[in-house]
Amino acid sequence: MSRRHRALLGWAVVVAAGVASLMAQLGRPAVAQTEQLTSAERTRAGIIYASQCATCHGAEGTGGVTPAGDPVPALAGNPDVTVPYVDLVMRVGRMPPAGDPYDNRSREVLLDAEQRRLVTAYVAEEFDLGGSVPTVGEGNPVTGREVFAANCAQCHGSSGAGGVAGAGAWTPPVVNKDPVTIAEAIRVGPFQMPGFNNQQITDAEIADIAAFLEVVSEEAGTPAGLVELNPVYASGFAALFVGIVVISLFIIAGRPKWFPDPSGQPTGRGLSRRQRKARAEQEPAA
Repeated sequence: MSRRHRALLGWAVVVAAGVASLMAQLGRPAVAQTEQLTSAERTRAGIIYASQCATCHGAEGTGGVTPAGDPVPALAGNPDVTVPYVDLVMRVGRMPPAGDPYDNRSREVLLDAEQRRLVTAYVAEEFDLGGSVPTVGEGNPVTGREVFAANCAQCHGSSGAGGVAGAGAWTPPVVNKDPVTIAEAIRVGPFQMPGFNNQQITDAEIADIAAFLEVVSEEAGTPAGLVELNPVYASGFAALFVGIVVISLFIIAGRPKWFPDPSGQPTGRGLSRRQRKARAEQEPAA
């Protein structure tokens, strides 16, 4: 092989390696790298962690049990606990728990965005957590509707209103959630929800789902503000309607019935008190 051919072959290998590297980067989830905290931020984050997290998870992130005896997962050395997982549970109010941490229903978010940012970066540094908070690009709501219907609607409802899934598990509503929350939930698969990898739902499809849910959240809905009556409330309204019908039938059935006198004589029904008194005075005494 000539020197020229060897040089061309070498350049071809370099170009091929560059293309392969670029394709690999494009196939990875878009992430926002976890930032480094300043000394002041780290001190503040440590205070928040000590007051809001360490009671259950421990100062060293080793986990434990709640006062009620429920297990608390470790943060340190736990492959299931990642940066997006920690960020997600604080975004949706699962942590810190105001009530039962195992309750899937919507709850109040206790930490604001800045506090969440500090705690996420703090535990990532302190306990060497993997992963990063994702970023979500612009999506196509039309495509998102199709992807959502195929992968999410079975549990969360056709418009993301939530309800009850298998084994009585409550699925929270996913409308009015920001795109990062949607992306983290899909990838992490928190609690009873399964996680989806990039082969099952791509990053572009996650952006499409987020765009679809944003459109749904902007719909006017019913006068009561409902876009979709989820299975729980639908069952409740159905039961209430049936109950009203049954009670109405009992009330109607219990009312006294008027039957005409077989003799054909007027019974006085419909007469005023004065008219009935005058007619009684005219009738001969028995």
